[in-house]
Formats: sequence, C-alpha cells, structure tokens
Amino acid sequence: MKTLLMFIAMLLTGSAIAQKASLTVVLKEVKNGTGKVAVAVYDSEKNFMKTRLVSKSVAAAQGEVQVVFEDLPAGNYAISVMHDENENGELDSNFVGMPKEGFGFSNDAKAMFGPPTFDKTVFVHSAAQTIAITLKYL
Repeated sequence: MKTLLMFIAMLLTGSAIAQKASLTVVLKEVKNGTGKVAVAVYDSEKNFMKTRLVSKSVAAAQGEVQVVFEDLPAGNYAISVMHDENENGELDSNFVGMPKEGFGFSNDAKAMFGPPTFDKTVFVHSAAQTIAITLKYL
C-alpha cells in the first residue's frame, strides 16, 4: 500500500512538472543599446497592465534581445514590453500622452489611444515555445 501511494504521488508530481515549460520572448527592432528592456507577463484580463505574474529586465541591445522565463505553468498569457532607455521604471510619454520610449505587446497587438485589450494579446502556453514581439517607437 505504501508503495502504491508513493507511485501515485510521483505520478502527480511528474504531471505537475510536465505542465511547466520555458517561454522565450524575442524582442525585435530594439532601437539602441541604451537602458533596459522590461518584459511583463500577465495571466488574466483582470490583471492585464496592472498586476504582473512575472517580469524580467535585461540590458538593451540594438537589434534583437531575448528574455527567457523558465518553468512557466501552462495557461493563457499576455505580454507587455517597454524599452526603458532612461531606466526610471516607467514608459515615458510626451505632453499629449504618446510614448517616448519603445513598447510592444504579444501577438504584435496594436496600441491605439492606450494599450490593446487582453483578448488581442493573449496566447496559449502549453509547451516550451518562443514568441517574437516587434518594438514600436513613435
């Protein structure tokens, strides 16, 4: 009986581990190597652009930058990205609210008078995958 319980526990633990996978985010068209590039992952419409599930910042590099999230559970996610050139932790904007730094979203969703909605940025994560996001500069 003890052996059976240990076997069931191993199966349950194994299946939970199998449901986690890496997510590689490739950021394209980074304008320069100044500052950092910040990537935020959101897990629901309610949390989108408010409460990040996970986030990472890496040094900016002109052209292409990669950010890897290890062991991300399977689920529906959306991503926002900003090129924080002055490293103040904010997406700087001009006097009319237009971003002065680079930004982007999963599915390369378009931002029109504010960020796109969660449903335009959402993607399914169920296995190791790579997604690309092209940064936009206005």
